Amino acid sequence: MTVARELSPQVPSIQFDSQTGLHHPTSEEEIIQLVQYANTNNLPVRVIGSGHSVKEAILSTAPNAINMSLDQYRKVTFNSDGTVTVQAGCYLGLDAPQPWENTFFYQLSMNGQASPDMGGITHQAVGGFTTMGCSGGSLKYSYTDSIVGISLVDGQGVVHSYSRGKDPEFEAVLVSMGLMGITSTLTFSPDDHFNIIGDETCYSLNDVNCPIDFFGPGTADKPSLEQFMRQTEYTRLLWWPQKGAERIVVWQARRLATEDYVPEFGYPPENFQPKPYLEFPVVLGSEIPAQIVASLFYQLSAGWPTLVNLIPDPTLRAEITLLIELTYGPCILPFVIDQFAPVYTGDAPPAEAPQLEVPQGVFSDEVRIVELAKNTGGEPPRGAAVQGSAGRRAAGGPVLRLLHPEAPTSADSSRVTSVAIDLWKDVLARMPGVSTHIPKLQSILSEHGLKLPRYYHIHVPSDVLRELKPGSKTVPPDTKGKQEFWDYWYSSLPMDNDVSDFLMPTEFTELWIPLEKTQEVMNKLRDFYDQGGLGATGSYSCEIYAAKADSLWLSPAYKQDVVRVDVFWFHDLFRDEAALKAFYQQYWDLLKEYDFRPHWAKYMPGGDMGPEYLAQRYPQWNQFLALRAKMDPKQLFVTDYWREALGIPQNNP
Repeated sequence: MTVARELSPQVPSIQFDSQTGLHHPTSEEEIIQLVQYANTNNLPVRVIGSGHSVKEAILSTAPNAINMSLDQYRKVTFNSDGTVTVQAGCYLGLDAPQPWENTFFYQLSMNGQASPDMGGITHQAVGGFTTMGCSGGSLKYSYTDSIVGISLVDGQGVVHSYSRGKDPEFEAVLVSMGLMGITSTLTFSPDDHFNIIGDETCYSLNDVNCPIDFFGPGTADKPSLEQFMRQTEYTRLLWWPQKGAERIVVWQARRLATEDYVPEFGYPPENFQPKPYLEFPVVLGSEIPAQIVASLFYQLSAGWPTLVNLIPDPTLRAEITLLIELTYGPCILPFVIDQFAPVYTGDAPPAEAPQLEVPQGVFSDEVRIVELAKNTGGEPPRGAAVQGSAGRRAAGGPVLRLLHPEAPTSADSSRVTSVAIDLWKDVLARMPGVSTHIPKLQSILSEHGLKLPRYYHIHVPSDVLRELKPGSKTVPPDTKGKQEFWDYWYSSLPMDNDVSDFLMPTEFTELWIPLEKTQEVMNKLRDFYDQGGLGATGSYSCEIYAAKADSLWLSPAYKQDVVRVDVFWFHDLFRDEAALKAFYQQYWDLLKEYDFRPHWAKYMPGGDMGPEYLAQRYPQWNQFLALRAKMDPKQLFVTDYWREALGIPQNNP
């Protein structure tokens, strides 16, 4: 829908939002007007899509910069030759800011067509997803393989159109991070509509029955990881390397052939009945409650030093700190991981929950409330310009608060649980090893006349609960640690679409490495995790997947199939940017010897892995920079971030 906005003070005929500082052109002609105005006045120009990239990579923070959103420029046109032309502001698919019916993938599906592949999420804009070189997890299919044409507006307001196989510039401008110009339209030659079938299984690293040789060369009946990725149409792995957890979750899928359809799927194919992939356990018909619990855990696991520092007694504070340090790595973290990634041990029914007695003296019957409220932080609402990947966390991520039951619920929160969580029976007693520390905890608390509140309720922002519709999803009859699914291409193929960006705000660094080095990389990572402990593993997972080679000059998959190491970081309230980059620096240093190319939209290294390093790994690097200078002679599209990342010299005044 069109949002009512004022008109731009710089180009009065174009919509402008003073709160975000964004222009909202509705046509290519308006994009041209904005660029020409910027050219005349020597102003920077940048475009925001969904805000999925790191924040520095997106918009310019210079005064009077022309920052724009193409959310009003999203038409999809089906051409007579079978191709489809899409305006760059159109969102890809599910979970996008616009209604599903307005997205590119919905309209493709309704026309009996499909994208050959896509990323793990589909709420990005078409232009941004393309120009940042994003990719799905397949060595057989590639999203960019279906793109046959691109039009963009250069730094002088001139429109250029390039076609695959006809114009050599096509390979230069498709992945260009917005530095060649403003992408106007993309033309696709889609695949025919298809459905997928797949499964996800969680394997212990030492499971001899695992069908994949994660760290070895493979055997006749057990492929190496490289072989597995080559022979599997779509796949990704989530590696939980923490001591006591040590498991890998393998997601794999393939396209359904006509002969695959059975009554369970719906037959004939036009009667297809999907069983979607579920990334989290279903509670009350939704995956949201499980994510609330996970979010609380990661907020607490990062923030406990801050919370413990609120304890006024230094002796008590020191004792509680020591107790947490003793239990977090070996007891608490493996337990939490097991709730969301339980290891598959066969098709036996799950064991019944143990009957537990409450230790005397440790807990009171007091009820507390844990609230995940919105973090507005008092910042001005120029969200789009500062959020970056936090743009998906619309108000900057959650704030954790502990409240008394009588405390009023904040305006943007709602109670989730109708029954309180029993801290002992529902949580602590189920953690292996924790019970041995309970007497120590009791002693520490009793010395100070304290007890832990036994019961807790949870509050979260009400808009997060919009998806919480009891009965909207059913728990599949799958074995613990394994699930099977079959679904439409646009639904379960982007397997992370159901992850709440507010509850699970995640940052990434992603390193693309020649596929033939997969075994070396996996062993290097395993040794790193074994030797480095929690400081190396962190509390989150690492994603391993592949991408097909292409001919795009600055694509990280240029002329080589790649394995990708995508390291996750839970962007909680308490950790700062310096800590995040220090964590990622370990991986950059560790894997530098494998000639990685970093994902342009995610955290990238600098220093000795900056422009000179990148220039050695992209054969067309100098040609790209020369064409960039020709397309944008005044460097309108160059921000300080991209100047440093690519080593673009400052124009002479």
